[in-house]
Amino acid sequence: MKKNRRFLVLIIFFTIFSIPLFSVEKKQDISTKIAVIFNTLCAKCHEGQCSGRLSLDNGSKAASSHIKRYAVDTEISTSEENEFFTLLNYMKKECALLMPDNGKWKRKNLSYFAVPSHDSYFIPLGTLKSGDYTLIIKVKESNCFRVEVISNKLDSSLDESLPSTAKEQNINFTIDEKLDYFLRIRSRKPIYIETLEIKKGD
Repeated sequence: MKKNRRFLVLIIFFTIFSIPLFSVEKKQDISTKIAVIFNTLCAKCHEGQCSGRLSLDNGSKAASSHIKRYAVDTEISTSEENEFFTLLNYMKKECALLMPDNGKWKRKNLSYFAVPSHDSYFIPLGTLKSGDYTLIIKVKESNCFRVEVISNKLDSSLDESLPSTAKEQNINFTIDEKLDYFLRIRSRKPIYIETLEIKKGD
């Protein structure tokens, strides 16, 4: 019964805030797995600066070793390397974040948005209007982790490290501009989110 209630909270959350995710050009097939890994681990190196260390002119093969070094998941196929390169290309040219528009997130739990090691998450929050919000995160075990709320334009509305003293964390933040937002979570050890809720202030 308790597990069903938690699942119901997730359904309510994603129903209220379910907005189509960002799409790469239709000819590109970017999986949620690759988008989550890239936006959680790789995009951090390029946000706000668009590093020029990797030349896009050399193609995805030239970036292969770099991608595998930072992608965490050792089971990265050649086609997935190409997906990484597509996202890297977009990040460096447009300075924006992308997630695939595949609709699968409506039917999956929050683990779907975790990297394979489960120490990082990248979760779409949908379109948020300007105003004050409270983010409520309940984890399976007490854990110290960092939370960020960022827009598709790479603007940050929240960047805070949370102590490991409680399984439930209430974090307040303010949205200044109506945009599509994402929640990024990083931890030094595996973290398992049981429920996630976002509330808008009065």
